[in-house]
Amino acid sequence: MIQRIQTIYLLVAVVLSVVCLCMQIGTFTEGGVAVYSEYNLWVTGPTGVRQFVTWPLFAVLLLSAAIGLYAIFMYANRLLQARFCMFAMLLVVGWYILYVVYGGVLKPGDGSAEFAPTWAGACPLVASVFYFLARRAIMADERLVRAADRIR
Repeated sequence: MIQRIQTIYLLVAVVLSVVCLCMQIGTFTEGGVAVYSEYNLWVTGPTGVRQFVTWPLFAVLLLSAAIGLYAIFMYANRLLQARFCMFAMLLVVGWYILYVVYGGVLKPGDGSAEFAPTWAGACPLVASVFYFLARRAIMADERLVRAADRIR
């Protein structure tokens, strides 16, 4: 049934992922002045030119959100729904690995800029917690159904 608690958890996780997709996830500063702004899809330079070098961040988070949205409608197959939740959590871990690489290792300009994450960079972490809660609720439903089948 679609009105289960895990549906709410999955929906919140998808919304948080989409919010992160639309917001600025970091700023590169040099001497206390913000020089570059990092988004999931591009980095905006001091002249306003967009460089689409961070598109893998966008692709991974978009795939995670799409899998979460698809998992909402997989309520008839609970085990597959739980696997989709786990895969979405793994994609969020991959997103954070890319986030660290683009924020700390691949610095724009001459490489002297310091990276400062924004609050939107924490949205996928919170979404991952909601994916975990959804998976736990799905598995509890599965245990309940198996117990009821055993009693019959």
